[in-house]
Amino acid sequence: MATTAATEPSPVDPDIGAGPSGFFSARPQWLQRYPVLAAQLRGFALVAIICTVISMTIFASLRPLLGLQWANALSLFLCSVLNTDLNRRLSFGITDRALWWRDQRRGLWVMLLALMFTSGSLWVLHEVSPNASLLVELVVIVAGNVASAVTRFLMMRYWIFRRLRRPATTG
Repeated sequence: MATTAATEPSPVDPDIGAGPSGFFSARPQWLQRYPVLAAQLRGFALVAIICTVISMTIFASLRPLLGLQWANALSLFLCSVLNTDLNRRLSFGITDRALWWRDQRRGLWVMLLALMFTSGSLWVLHEVSPNASLLVELVVIVAGNVASAVTRFLMMRYWIFRRLRRPATTG
């Protein structure tokens, strides 16, 4: 005859089963207080990865034909349209086409910031090491893009898409 024994509930440890442990175990306190900002940062990071891969591919293929700075400028210009459109959708949740052209024009101004960082970085690289490899050039461009990313995010949040921060007025 089989008997079933009542199982006692085990003591609850709040740290067990709460997700991964270590450095990435808990979201920082400020991310919990600002869920919209956290979602925007996640979207921005995803867009940054996508656009960086595409931009580096374009740069690497155009560099032998156009040279260093022109390949950089053209790859940034082409990816700027994609970057602004993806950030509209993924980072800031804008799915309608209203103000699309205005957002794109402003996005091109923001792209100029990244162009200044990357072109300047490439210029310094070739002053220091004139025979730098394509891989080193790509690393320098990515570093320049990372350096401009914080400013780019802030400009998108507070200038290009600032309309999302204002309450709608009835008129």
